Amino acid sequence: MKKVDLAIIGGGRAGLAAAISAYDQGIKSLVIFEKDDHLGGILFQCIHSGFGLQEFKEQLSGPEYAER
Repeated sequence: MKKVDLAIIGGGRAGLAAAISAYDQGIKSLVIFEKDDHLGGILFQCIHSGFGLQEFKEQLSGPEYAER
């Protein structure tokens, strides 16, 4: 079993935001547990832009945001 500093349950928008925030705060060893075969949750259904302004300083669609 691999030891990590942080475990995040759910790879949707909130889980991804938590992972980005943790990384920015210096936590480099983390794992995201996700039931689907891809991260992003409902973001994959949101094809309009408007995601990622705070994190990436550009507008992304839901799938683009999830891939980052």
